[in-house]
Amino acid sequence: MEFNGTFLVTIISFLVFVFLMNKILYEPINKIVAQRQSFVDENLRSADENHKKAGEISAQKDEKINNARNEAKNRYSDVVNGFKVQKDDIVNSARSEADEELARAYENLNNLSNEAKNGLKSRMNELANDISEKILGYRSEVEGFDDEAVNRILFN
Repeated sequence: MEFNGTFLVTIISFLVFVFLMNKILYEPINKIVAQRQSFVDENLRSADENHKKAGEISAQKDEKINNARNEAKNRYSDVVNGFKVQKDDIVNSARSEADEELARAYENLNNLSNEAKNGLKSRMNELANDISEKILGYRSEVEGFDDEAVNRILFN
């Protein structure tokens, strides 16, 4: 094989071609690839940060929801307990009023019963005389009722 000037010109033209291709084509492509890689890396980093922030915000949201839920439960239970206390007060008040009314009614009934018994006791002689007149056909005076026996019969 023989090395002549054509070979040397070919090598120099190849080197000039590689140098020009590097300046014209490869360096701009490498710059674009580097810029894109930088853009992708920045977007990935930004996405990771946003994902972490979203996780934090989600955790804060869950905590706030749980706190609000617990606070609502506590308020509900306080309101329910307050209404239970009011209900118990109203029921106890109504019960005591009913007991008092019942006691007054019982006392009134006892008084009316005693009045009726005393009225019957005071008319006992008159009634006995009326009954004996109806049965015998003439009026006879009945006397001598035993007060203790009458009281035992009427009041027991």
